[in-house]
Amino acid sequence: MKTSVPGPYTLSVRLLPNERYKDRYAITEALLPIISKELEDLVAAGCSEITVDEPSMSCYAYKEDTKRFVDIFNRTVKPIVGKCRLSTHMCFGNFKGRPVGYRSIKPMLPNFLDLTVDEIHIEMTNREFAEIELLKPFAEKMDVSVGVVDVKNYYIESVQDVVERIQRCLQFVPAEKLSVAPDCGLSQTARWASSQKLTNMVKGAKKVRESL
Repeated sequence: MKTSVPGPYTLSVRLLPNERYKDRYAITEALLPIISKELEDLVAAGCSEITVDEPSMSCYAYKEDTKRFVDIFNRTVKPIVGKCRLSTHMCFGNFKGRPVGYRSIKPMLPNFLDLTVDEIHIEMTNREFAEIELLKPFAEKMDVSVGVVDVKNYYIESVQDVVERIQRCLQFVPAEKLSVAPDCGLSQTARWASSQKLTNMVKGAKKVRESL
């Protein structure tokens, strides 16, 4: 589940700076209590697993204050910490099937290790598993979900592709802390491809699980 804010707020961001909000951080602070309340309402309604997706954190980590990002995130989710399984998604954007950010995990470290989440999801396949060794410090602090199918291309990963990718991840993340997922959401991937990719992802994960 991903939480989002209705369209009018997006319009405000695009018109920055303006007389009310001097920059993106100003509108972020204005939206923070709204998002927090949304999260609290989800938990109150019985939601037991929530993923908060904020691509600005990973896309702009190379040029912005990562400690500030972490502080904003942690203050936003504070009301629900310990009340659900909480995760966040780190990718480098998917605008019309293309990445939009500087695609490196390194700028996120070490500060992103202080995110108050149970699990972090990291895009890997589209980047050909670059920096896979950097999964290890995350796994020392939280569970790690790794993207093992690429949502930005139409090559259908085979079951064996998925098996091999998971095995690579297991070199840096203990099996009990590892889960697998698509690199990102499938909203811009054709349904026929999404279905085949997800089917093979599940089959590959099952095959690895049975071998452990």
